[in-house]
Amino acid sequence: MEASKPLITVQQAISQPSPAISPRYDRVNLGCGIAHIGLGNFHRAHQALFINNYLQNHAENWMIHAVGCLESDHPLIEAMHSQDNLYTLTERSGTEDTIKVVGSIKKISHAPADPTGVINLLASDEIKIVSLTITEKGYYYTATGELELDHPVIRADLARDALPKSALGYLFAAARQRRLNQGQPFTIMSCDNLMGNGHLTRRLLLQFAELKEPETTRWIRDNITFPNSMVDRITPATTPKNSAFVRDTFGIDDRCPVMCESYLQWVLEDNFINGRPKLEAVGVQLTNNVEPYEKLKVRLLNGAHSALAYLSYLMGYREVDAAMNDSLIYRFVQKYMDEDITPTLPVVPGMDVEVYKQTLRERFSNPAISDQVQRLALDGSSKLPNSIVPPLEHQLAAGGSIKWIAFALAGWYRYLEGVDENGAVIEVTDPMSETLVALAKDQPNDPSQLLAVENIFGKHLASNTRLLAAVKEALDTIHSLGTRQALTKWLTE
Repeated sequence: MEASKPLITVQQAISQPSPAISPRYDRVNLGCGIAHIGLGNFHRAHQALFINNYLQNHAENWMIHAVGCLESDHPLIEAMHSQDNLYTLTERSGTEDTIKVVGSIKKISHAPADPTGVINLLASDEIKIVSLTITEKGYYYTATGELELDHPVIRADLARDALPKSALGYLFAAARQRRLNQGQPFTIMSCDNLMGNGHLTRRLLLQFAELKEPETTRWIRDNITFPNSMVDRITPATTPKNSAFVRDTFGIDDRCPVMCESYLQWVLEDNFINGRPKLEAVGVQLTNNVEPYEKLKVRLLNGAHSALAYLSYLMGYREVDAAMNDSLIYRFVQKYMDEDITPTLPVVPGMDVEVYKQTLRERFSNPAISDQVQRLALDGSSKLPNSIVPPLEHQLAAGGSIKWIAFALAGWYRYLEGVDENGAVIEVTDPMSETLVALAKDQPNDPSQLLAVENIFGKHLASNTRLLAAVKEALDTIHSLGTRQALTKWLTE
């Protein structure tokens, strides 16, 4: 019997022959030109990888100083520090696995432990770009795209002399300090799944600054640019199985590995005030108009993810690929994309929408990724206003199909009851979970309660009789038949 190979650390993987593609650049002497807020798997599978690939052939000061803003970031930061901020990224296509060691994150700070240090970092002239992956809920905005003034985090950050807790609070503090120090302008680059993410970030930060200190508002207008972007890569949460896979397959002991699909895309508005890496050299598509790409991706990928998540969970699935292997769910996703979403899409330069939809369904079905249904179900109240509500409004105005969106919304409301069809408790994780679960439990047969939540659906959808009737019919069918039989009936009518 052949003896097993000894394990090597991630640090050893870049200094001796190993299966991993490793950084070739000088991590010690290259400086950080980017500060990134939101240290998580998606950033490490996407922006950090692009910068890593760029530095392989460009010895420039564009390394990343990452910032974790949440208390819960501490274990990941500790694990990254133990590995000199190196980690493995395994790209899984379903037919091939490729592992890389990513080295572009040079430093990591934990904002709750050192808020003043993080403000000084963000205000440093060495930092030319501050990028963000803080998820939709990290922006604290209403359904109309305005700052959520009643949120306790925003109220606390707006208090005089308060140390920030939110990303907006830190961005304001950095801008203020640069103004006072007569510092350099900088770029704030949102990489979250929000339509017009640059426009939204600018509007929210200006509203925040106007309330906190008007002088800094003027400095922000004159000295910060906010490029829009569209980012795309399916990146599941890390599980113990991922660490075991890296160990058993590649012989590398990694405390914080990342798994992702092989597909990778970044469309970015070329709107940088103080320099940028030439990202087009590593496959980033620079453009003056990101909006068509945003609508295509957010409505088809993110919207379909949410639409299938709640139904799949109710039908007993916990992995997305297993759910997509069910012909009912696959056909639902196909009809959702074709009938309810495609009519709402603009012309997208260089993109064949039919090919893109087919590719998405193949990506969802990738067994090597095995994304978690519950991950897709997180934070629906933050996700749906961007991915599902806009195409719903379009279809209602145009008299188009809303059949599959209505069924998805009914599935979400049933999921929010907090108990599945076998009586097991559903862990509903959502910034509005207390309100939404209470509605679903108190009025389980009345979806008008859900549609009346203005922070999600705005002011007018609750009064749309066509929408209410469609969601009510779907919900009644789910309650009476169960989700599987209800979906079967919906697909055969």
